Amino acid sequence: MRKYERVLKLGNNLTNYYKHKRPYKFKFKVSGCPNDCMNAIERADMAIIGTWRDDMKVDQEEVKAFVAKNGSKYVVDNVISRCPTQALSLNDDNTLAVDNRNCVRCMHCINVMTKALSPGDDKGVTILMGGKRTLKIGDLMGTVVVPFMKLDTEEDYERITEIAEETIDFFAENALEHERTGEMIERIGLVNFLEGIGLEVDPNMISEPRQSSYVRIDTWDEEADKWVERKAEEKAA
Repeated sequence: MRKYERVLKLGNNLTNYYKHKRPYKFKFKVSGCPNDCMNAIERADMAIIGTWRDDMKVDQEEVKAFVAKNGSKYVVDNVISRCPTQALSLNDDNTLAVDNRNCVRCMHCINVMTKALSPGDDKGVTILMGGKRTLKIGDLMGTVVVPFMKLDTEEDYERITEIAEETIDFFAENALEHERTGEMIERIGLVNFLEGIGLEVDPNMISEPRQSSYVRIDTWDEEADKWVERKAEEKAA
């Protein structure tokens, strides 16, 4: 299934299923890649963003051709230096070195070097909750609640529908009058929200790449141990 077909299917599933179940304004938005042309992260109560978790693909011959056409200074000024986590560097032979561990999928380098760079093959989605424009407490960006999940089978689509159902049910029971999801999360706290919709705390829930986590750090060691145990159980299964 092509990317745009996945986006349409997922959007239709969520919108049609929950057309008559929303207690107040609740927006679903689906973007096929981290460029987020739908502005889902800033405007949707539940945002689903296509992403990948393996290494970005690099065609070094196309990199060399791009450097030869535009010059190394252009590449450094417009690609290398604009990487938010400094995960890129240009080698002496005009090939590109990518520190994939620190890549945050901002898409800038891929957008500039369209032939040389492309997303990895292990594709899936990230789910965020609580984005909205100004209402009671001002603009809010979506909060990452599912860092990564695959979207290959019907069961995967059903899992997203289940998360949406749990979220809307919890929203209906706990939101105040004319309160959006993001405002509810701010009021009751993210930990209570995650518990309410049945999602485990994950160390990959972050507010800024490589900096501060959303989860409280006074019980960090305990939560980290739980996460390691869950991953070990999943691997064993």
